[in-house]
Amino acid sequence: MKTFDDLVFKPHELGSGRVRATLDLGNDILVSVVGRLGTYGNGDTTFEVAAFYQTLNKYVPMSKNGDIVSGWNTKEEVTEIINRLENS
Repeated sequence: MKTFDDLVFKPHELGSGRVRATLDLGNDILVSVVGRLGTYGNGDTTFEVAAFYQTLNKYVPMSKNGDIVSGWNTKEEVTEIINRLENS
């Protein structure tokens, strides 16, 4: 089971101090976790999460209303999202 600690953050390609980590869950889902300027998270204690079905070329809904990102998640909440997606 993967957790927040499996994420390796690097500078985001959009710059301005943003950070980004991706994690392949091995079930066709790639998780993207970002933070800082212009995102829904500060990149230190809160993070924005999105996930993508790689072969379908489609975002995984993050909520029942179809949102494609989940914002302001703590490290623990990011782990919960990863675990839910890993087991879906």
